[in-house]
Amino acid sequence: MSKHTADAIIIGAGIIGTSTALHLARAGRKVIVIDKLPGAGQGSTSYSSGICRMFYSVLDSVKFSWEGYHYFSNWEEFIQVKDDRGYAQLRECGGLVLRSPSTDAWIQKMEPLFQQVGIPYETWDIATLQARFGSESPFRMDFSSFAPPKRIDDPNFGETTANAEATGALWVDRSGYVSDPNLAVLNLQLAAEETGNAEFLFGSPVTRIVRDESNSSVEGVTLGDGTELRAPVVVNVGGPHSNHITTMAFAGGAEDRNDMTISTRALRQEVAYVSAPPGMSGADHAHAQSGASVTLPMVGDVDAGIYFRPEVGGKILMGTTEPDCDHPLEFVDNPDHVNPSLTDNHTNYMYRLALRIPEIRLPGSSDTQGIVACYDVTEDWTPIYDKSLLDGYYMAIGTSGNQFKNAGVAGALMCELIEKCESDKTWDHDQDPLQFELKHTGGTVDTGSFSRKRKVLDTTASVLG
Repeated sequence: MSKHTADAIIIGAGIIGTSTALHLARAGRKVIVIDKLPGAGQGSTSYSSGICRMFYSVLDSVKFSWEGYHYFSNWEEFIQVKDDRGYAQLRECGGLVLRSPSTDAWIQKMEPLFQQVGIPYETWDIATLQARFGSESPFRMDFSSFAPPKRIDDPNFGETTANAEATGALWVDRSGYVSDPNLAVLNLQLAAEETGNAEFLFGSPVTRIVRDESNSSVEGVTLGDGTELRAPVVVNVGGPHSNHITTMAFAGGAEDRNDMTISTRALRQEVAYVSAPPGMSGADHAHAQSGASVTLPMVGDVDAGIYFRPEVGGKILMGTTEPDCDHPLEFVDNPDHVNPSLTDNHTNYMYRLALRIPEIRLPGSSDTQGIVACYDVTEDWTPIYDKSLLDGYYMAIGTSGNQFKNAGVAGALMCELIEKCESDKTWDHDQDPLQFELKHTGGTVDTGSFSRKRKVLDTTASVLG
């Protein structure tokens, strides 16, 4: 059996794990990144919708996503090394939340947070909304209310809600998407390797978290082939497998070290694609202003129970916002054994989108597509970025579905948290949480909002956060 020595072992080579590796490597730490898959970013990251938006219900989540946006808007500068494959591109299309009775409470929470953080946004009345994306626009949306969202087998599906149509919208120009999530991870991997401090091991499942004799601290991991890796720091960034890794970390004598009040579970999700109607562009914001076509924005449509955005190649991508009609949600014990086939879920999302955009081509056409993947979610859909009571064991988990946009800043946070905790064993992060400085946007994030021991936060309890 072979042994390796490193300063930190990261379990999971998705976008959060690889970003954490890059930041630690740049800080001078020797890092080994392990993933059971053949390459970086081939798990849940590769299925990410890649949406970059600031629509959140909690102040620190708004701050974090605004900072994360600036990493992606300056991605090549952040990566710092030449990548012959090119660089992940943030496509700015703008972000829209329709204002209606079903979204008023959410918008009323967000607006003061945007003002406090300094995020530029606009409040549109219905006339402005209609002129931009409604009946007065080459690309037309129907702003009737269909709340509460329904499935297509409901006899009332498609009926409008009286006196509840959209009254306007909240618009954030600095919103967009990354259409190639895997390229973003490969950029990060290359940058980490170029430091000389990061090594990636693929096809290597972790079978054991090694602890000291007192079960009070980690000492490394054992892989499926018997390889032993030794390090005083182990970081769980396992995505949908995070719960399994957490169970492994605290099993067999360390159960009393698990003081988590927030947990993670793997959630099976479907995302659908459909051809865009004539006159709609999926290009970047600059192209949209040329007058060639109208760019579809990223839309959080709570009223219809979906989110959607443009996709390159003349497509629209859409998924669910987890309304009641899509419950019960499909949580799974083993993310490696989920049904990979599309179900009627993706058909329902498309029909709900067709209520909002009547000119799209409905399911059954040859270009209908979709993907199936697992998210890693907490009870409040807010991630855990934290240490643990098991010395040296850290977690960046519960991130799937809405943290892709925060990859750059999440890696920076985890690096600083690990550096501070490892260099000062007297510091009690639980009682005095790290106040993480945001280098691009200013201010700080109270990392207590991402604590493993927090109370469930007051969010939308959906992918919207």
